[in-house]
Amino acid sequence: MAESINRRTFITGAGLTVLSSALLSREVLAEPSQTLRRKSTTKTKGKSKGFRESVASVSGIPLGGIGAGSVEIRPDGYFADWLIFNMGGWSPEQPDHEKGPAPDMGRDGLRFFVRCAQKGKSPQLRRLGLREDQNDLYSLAYAMPVQGIEFDGKFPFATLNYVDESLPVEITGLAFAPIIPHDARTSATPGFTMAFKVRNTSNSAVDVSLMGTLRNPLATGAADRALTNTLSQANGTSTISLTTEATQGRKSVHGSMALSVTGGKASTIAGGYRWYLSNGGWGGSRGYGTAHYSYLHAYYRDGHFPSSTNSRSLDDVLRDFTDAQIESMSQGELFAAADRLYTDSFFKEFFDRIKVIDEEQFKSKAGMTNLMKECRDRLNHFSGKDRNHSTWGDVALESTIHLAPGEEREIRFVLSWFFPNHFSQLGPNLGHQYEHWFDNALAVNKFLVANHAEHRAKTISFAETMLSTNVEPNVSFAWGAQLTTLIKSSWWCKDGRFAIWEGLGCCGLHTTDITYQGSFPIIALFPELQLRQINMGAAFQRADGRIPHFFAPDLLHVDNGFDRVDMNPQYVMMVCRDYLWTGDRKFAQDNWNQVVRAMASTQALDGDGDGVPDRDTRRNTYDQWDLEGSPSYICSLWLGALRSAIRLAHDLGHTAEESMWTALLEKASRNFIKRLWNGEYFNLWVSENGMDECCMSDQLSGEWYTGMMGIGHSVPHANLIGAVDAVYKHNFDFEFGLRNATYPANRKPHFRTHANFQAAGNWTGIEYANAALMIELGRVHEGLQVIRSVHQRYERSGRRWNHVECGDHYFRAMSSWTTLLALTGLRLDVPNHQLTVGPKIDDLVAPWFTPTGYGVMAKQRNHIEIDCRSGSLSFKKLLLSGNHKVAHLSIGGKTISAMSSKSEGGLLLELSDLLVITSGKSLMIALE
Repeated sequence: MAESINRRTFITGAGLTVLSSALLSREVLAEPSQTLRRKSTTKTKGKSKGFRESVASVSGIPLGGIGAGSVEIRPDGYFADWLIFNMGGWSPEQPDHEKGPAPDMGRDGLRFFVRCAQKGKSPQLRRLGLREDQNDLYSLAYAMPVQGIEFDGKFPFATLNYVDESLPVEITGLAFAPIIPHDARTSATPGFTMAFKVRNTSNSAVDVSLMGTLRNPLATGAADRALTNTLSQANGTSTISLTTEATQGRKSVHGSMALSVTGGKASTIAGGYRWYLSNGGWGGSRGYGTAHYSYLHAYYRDGHFPSSTNSRSLDDVLRDFTDAQIESMSQGELFAAADRLYTDSFFKEFFDRIKVIDEEQFKSKAGMTNLMKECRDRLNHFSGKDRNHSTWGDVALESTIHLAPGEEREIRFVLSWFFPNHFSQLGPNLGHQYEHWFDNALAVNKFLVANHAEHRAKTISFAETMLSTNVEPNVSFAWGAQLTTLIKSSWWCKDGRFAIWEGLGCCGLHTTDITYQGSFPIIALFPELQLRQINMGAAFQRADGRIPHFFAPDLLHVDNGFDRVDMNPQYVMMVCRDYLWTGDRKFAQDNWNQVVRAMASTQALDGDGDGVPDRDTRRNTYDQWDLEGSPSYICSLWLGALRSAIRLAHDLGHTAEESMWTALLEKASRNFIKRLWNGEYFNLWVSENGMDECCMSDQLSGEWYTGMMGIGHSVPHANLIGAVDAVYKHNFDFEFGLRNATYPANRKPHFRTHANFQAAGNWTGIEYANAALMIELGRVHEGLQVIRSVHQRYERSGRRWNHVECGDHYFRAMSSWTTLLALTGLRLDVPNHQLTVGPKIDDLVAPWFTPTGYGVMAKQRNHIEIDCRSGSLSFKKLLLSGNHKVAHLSIGGKTISAMSSKSEGGLLLELSDLLVITSGKSLMIALE
């Protein structure tokens, strides 16, 4: 048991693999990788087998920081969704002064290549990506893509094994940003690393060059982009910094970027024109013939760049010059212009070609005059005749290493950005939190390079821990896959306000009824950010106690969705959960008055005094599906809010409210069953007009929440089991997934519900929540089946890391985290210094995370081991859920004394002093 945890084991395919400390190793692939796009044709018994085609993935791993923007690496090896410019899906609504063209980074905004050269053989150049539209088979036939890519995305890492049997090397790429639990500052860094590990698999030495190109998006749309690119070299790292002094155009794209490479011997094109630094093109007139020009030609031939020194655009050269004006230039002026042009990589290649053919062109005034006319035409082509549409500024950076047979080395690229002008649609500049730590992208790049070893080790520790499980990959994948939304969809403004989009660029930010489900991993990994969200929403509570729906168009304003009646109880439950998980008494006190008002507002929905809401219940998160009377969904939330408010009142010393809500909970629980239970499950709603006997999957939402919090249930166990069994029976089909609601065969349908698109649809956030509740209540197989079904549906659709509802990267789907809580039984009650554990299956190995630390939990029949890998875990009370008679505790072989007693939830162990398990230590629990 201890050995399995200490070696950090996890499932890969059908067997157990030990994860090496080098995450770049192939063993990191925790499930069979997808090889993009077509598997090679093979022959079996003389018959040719075709290739397998699958849906192209439209999601990947976002690389960037919390609230800092991101770039997404896709399984095809290219980069998409450049959400770093304060616009697009990340910030779709812009003020009038920010309207205009957006940067076009496309899929070739950042590209990587590898070149291999061996003595006596032609060099080989490969694109490290698999998009057909990136190739030029006419003029760049040698610049082929690799044969395939084995892509494995385990947040926050993307591992790419570039498959090419014709190369003498093996190449693996590791893309990651420093996402480190409990370190929000580092995890909000605007940049990422792309590390390439190369191993020589041949019997001869090989020179290997890794090369990256970056489009320059700064000041897009400005007539004068005023760009400067600066090359710096220090401590084995070469960096190109991209800056602008533009005063025109969208200020959202006024900022800076930096691209660096570490390892090997570097060469650069510090600035060039996009036409040349893409696949190039045909050019030539005025007697110079037609030739194809591209930076790839020289790179393929030489394996390095001429390291051009040009740091500014050449758009001013011969600008507005007529033929007559060029003809009037002196020979000295012509040579001076030529000298400037020769600092540019394209013009250098152009001039060098002329020298090879007819060097005399440079020795006569007539030849130089003709040449300058051609150069003027080229510049006009690049940047427009008025030179107000400049395409200068793109860069290329390569580094070369020499590998002996069997030798392995690494080359690392770092991309960083700094775009501080994040405007609200209403005008104010909201900015970014990262402005407090950095002045520009160069500073960000230096930070990532200087701290690479530490960042990598801590991020690997997080990723390894997430992968440390013997739960099948189709299930465990859910725990981390939707954490991509935390990076992709978050705002963290300069003033400290933090929120996550409901759906990327859709609806609003910190949508209360979505944060309710999606915020479980945030309180565990970055608790201060979750507390900010809750406090921010509570500050906008209406005078009648109603909590706001969402923030829009910025984090200074809310919408008018106060009519939704599910948000008040959800807010109360979130306050209680976040208090229990952090022990932050001030947070609870600061929210107390809002909790009281929210409870009173919801209680006012009870018109007949039986303890459950029965009026004005139509509007809620199911906003296209009208409910009425006493809906089971709303009433269940009310029970959860009552239970949560009682706990808050007790801890904060508000005895009057505690007594009032305790009596009300007893009445509400009793009448919830009396009014809504139909003998099999809870009806959709009951009102004075009748009832709707539809079986809703979310009928026990409040019970799910209080169960995940660890404060118990308000509905008898028999009713809970009956309801989840009915939900699984009627609403789940493996091929379809878990529908939000269905009518059992013997139940009368209603127009408002029957075939309603929300009722009949799948919301993965609801599917995961139901799966967690099923597992908690002992229906483990059923819960796992729901998770497997979700995984199959999204995997086959190419959206593993991007679940949809109202918009992409829907925040609700982060409720997948609760399936981990359900399997491990981990619950926190920090104010009472109590930890609860209760793995739902024997021989379980799974990670655990709290606001102060993380590690791995392992259970066999008579042992539980809790291993701490980072931070700490502390408690004075340990509740072991299940039917255990006796338990003995020890750390490092040293027995820890504890008094044991039976409790409603299991076996309770009470220690005389606070026990703190620190990183590197393990708690052993022997069970009888």
